[in-house]
Amino acid sequence: MKKLNTIILFLLFVLVFPVGTQAQVALTPTLSIEESLATESAEATPEAKPTVVEEVAERITEPQSPKVKSKLEAVLRSQELKGLSPTNFLKHSIRKAVDIGVSPNTIVLILLLPLIGALVGVLQYFVGLSGFGMFIPAMLAVTFLATGIGGGLFMFGIIVLVGNLAKKLLTRIRLHYWPKRAIILVFTSLATFGVLWAAPYLGIVELSQVSIFPILFFILLSEEFSRTQTDISRRKAISLTVATIVLAIMGTILMSWESLQSQVLLNPELSIVLVIFFNIVIGRYSGFRLLEY
Repeated sequence: MKKLNTIILFLLFVLVFPVGTQAQVALTPTLSIEESLATESAEATPEAKPTVVEEVAERITEPQSPKVKSKLEAVLRSQELKGLSPTNFLKHSIRKAVDIGVSPNTIVLILLLPLIGALVGVLQYFVGLSGFGMFIPAMLAVTFLATGIGGGLFMFGIIVLVGNLAKKLLTRIRLHYWPKRAIILVFTSLATFGVLWAAPYLGIVELSQVSIFPILFFILLSEEFSRTQTDISRRKAISLTVATIVLAIMGTILMSWESLQSQVLLNPELSIVLVIFFNIVIGRYSGFRLLEY
């Protein structure tokens, strides 16, 4: 355990308090007066600058710019709507929402969340794999969509390790529960900043561009891990955390399936009916779970 704590402290020190930066700095050579005037003239001329177009991978967790059409919006516009009826009122509602500025990416994520809930039910009652309820695996799946599975697991692992280390360091100090948790939050925040700082050097570009909400959710999950470890046992906390991560990874793969995104967006009524029917089937299952065999 001492060796593990030493490794974690060294990792935290390297990430948060770097001694020197490895960034490459481009040196600007000294120019003569004629060269400087020529450079300024070239910069002032719009035609002298070549236009560089960068293709950035679209993230479903981020609403697209109103001036740019996403793939999902193009799919939605390709569908021809008939007259309003009880069987297509959601289609008309989605089209109207997109027309007034709601992002199709956000709509797809909302419609896919019930599918993640059904997946959690399948793994719970048919397989016997249980995590931290239904909400946390679903939200963690959305978080992995924003950070990437590899980058998200790396950040979550650092947060959990630093949180446990800080908890052990504070055991000898007699403090109330909430002040102690607030101090642990200081360490986890510093560790998170260290991960964001080191992400470009480690080639994890997704983490350097992630918003605050996935980070907050990782901290929330680490808090749930710590609470379960205190209330029940360390083994149970590890079991629930691993199961939650497995559920979230499967949910991430499901939600990133482009064909499924298109079908849910084009046929929302059918997808909702199928999810309800599927959950009724799951709710009536009374056989053995896979892990019980």
